[in-house]
Amino acid sequence: MESITLKVQERAFPSRGRARINEVHLKTLGISEGDSVEVSAGSDKKPVVVTVFADKLVEEGYIRLSPEDIAQAGAMSGAVVTVTRVPPVSERVKKTADKAKESVAKDVKKAKEVISKKSSEAKESMEKGVESAKKSLHEKDL
Repeated sequence: MESITLKVQERAFPSRGRARINEVHLKTLGISEGDSVEVSAGSDKKPVVVTVFADKLVEEGYIRLSPEDIAQAGAMSGAVVTVTRVPPVSERVKKTADKAKESVAKDVKKAKEVISKKSSEAKESMEKGVESAKKSLHEKDL
């Protein structure tokens, strides 16, 4: 799963940029301790990215954040937030490269079609020109 909803709690020992969640949620999100997640209080709020640490003392269904991170996410203690896995850089680069590959393949196909069409048009035009020249030469010979 890429994201889950959790309830916000303020950390007892705040440390900006760090979140504590129950280790069960690491598995649910498909992440490891030390990975990044995005915490969002809603589509109209700017999310905050934090590093996650497993903590057995945090109840399931909760995320503990510093007051600064809670404020930056546009939330408040007790609010429900969406926690989304942030893919590692290597995964994001691969995804971007795959998209670029697809885009280039489409552009090459389109270019091939345009070149084929234009070359056919040029061939037709040259054939008509040759026929016209032959006809003109033939008429002058008579």
